[in-house]
Amino acid sequence: MITWNPVTLTRCLLLGLLLSWPLTASGHDPGTGAVHDHQAGALFGQPEVVVKPGEWMQEKTGDFVPLDAIFKNERGEIVTLRQLVDRPTLLLPVYYSCPKLCSFDLANLADSIRRTGRPIGSFRVISMSFNADETPETAAMVKPNYIQLLATNFPENDWVFLTGDKDNILKVTQAIGYTFKKKDASTFIHPSALAVLAKNGQIIKYVYGSFLTGDVDLALFEAAKGTPATSIHQFLAFCFSSNPRQNQQVFEFIKMGAATILIIGGLFFLRLLHKKKSTQSDTNP
Repeated sequence: MITWNPVTLTRCLLLGLLLSWPLTASGHDPGTGAVHDHQAGALFGQPEVVVKPGEWMQEKTGDFVPLDAIFKNERGEIVTLRQLVDRPTLLLPVYYSCPKLCSFDLANLADSIRRTGRPIGSFRVISMSFNADETPETAAMVKPNYIQLLATNFPENDWVFLTGDKDNILKVTQAIGYTFKKKDASTFIHPSALAVLAKNGQIIKYVYGSFLTGDVDLALFEAAKGTPATSIHQFLAFCFSSNPRQNQQVFEFIKMGAATILIIGGLFFLRLLHKKKSTQSDTNP
């Protein structure tokens, strides 16, 4: 039985607020599973974009990535996935000039790596740009921003930032079931997800959302065993727009939602407190 003390209630309120964030900000429809581009959509008086999650992420657990795919690392050296995937590996598709979600994904991943309980050197991290126009120079410029977030003893070479041509990019993204679409000259619509690979290139698991340390650690543990596992399904976030005015409107909307949750929670707590006092009065005449 749950004791509704202030600490428990506060935790429940915070959990509700966190769960409401992606539903509000990114417009997930829990009834249909569709994803709506509210940032460029009906919330702001513009046409709404509706996409089906299956069109963007199709889990291919148990399949293998093409280890012969060729890329360039941030130093401009030609490498294959076979050279890199020599241990459990986190493979994160992004594009380095992304003005929004990719930066959060990379920072969240860096924080998870910093907090990991897995031994340093026992796994590798690969960021792979799916923008064929990006170059090793772009990757080299971006990499230090996230390496500095890691523990000081984390080897820089254990997190590589790759760029490549369209054919090799598609070989990998299609192998892991990851879809992206160009929105305009400089932005892409894409999901937020990483694939966790065993050292032989087999896809073991997927991690979605904020890449929490516990989720990442568990996925790496399962990759070390080499046994494909069921992914922990979380909300599939999408990168759509970087319009500052639209983003500000989203934040205002979220703040109003958070205030409403706190008010309702406060009233609920007062009601429980009053009920408890009434019960105590009845039992202690």
